[in-house]
Amino acid sequence: MNALIFRLSRTGLFRGDLDTHLVRASMVIIFFAFGYQKWFSFEAHQITPFISHSPLVFWTIPAFGVRGASFFLGTTEWTFGTLILLGFWNRRLGALGALGSIVTFIGTVAIIPFFPNAWATEAGGFPAMYLPVAFLVKDIVLLAASISLLKQDVMHAALEMESNGYGAGYQDRSTVLTR
Repeated sequence: MNALIFRLSRTGLFRGDLDTHLVRASMVIIFFAFGYQKWFSFEAHQITPFISHSPLVFWTIPAFGVRGASFFLGTTEWTFGTLILLGFWNRRLGALGALGSIVTFIGTVAIIPFFPNAWATEAGGFPAMYLPVAFLVKDIVLLAASISLLKQDVMHAALEMESNGYGAGYQDRSTVLTR
């Protein structure tokens, strides 16, 4: 097993950024696909129970109506997806998209405790869940992926800044400010 681990660690697959690129591409696809759906009436009505039980975006239905709330969410998903996509070329924009993605998935995961009749009582209750909550549980993984993207983008952006001479000047200014 040790030899296999050692050999794998020497391959380009494990030395490069393939994992980050795959996560980034997956997040872009998810944001574009789910954002696209929000422009249709059927989807707006399907997500109404999620929105109305959300502690973060419940206000969008009274503010914009059902379709407007759906448009609002679709627009934010396309915005964050676009920023994450641009992260392939500009890590700062990618970090901004990842931050938005984190807020998005905190928002969707936060619905879980507030969703009525979420747990299948005939199956013993928690952790057996009905489909609406099961659909939201996947967002825990997407939240983790968003945090990973933010970490990667921030670290790459910081390295770019250092290579452009910003790091030394920033450190000098911080020591001046602390004196």
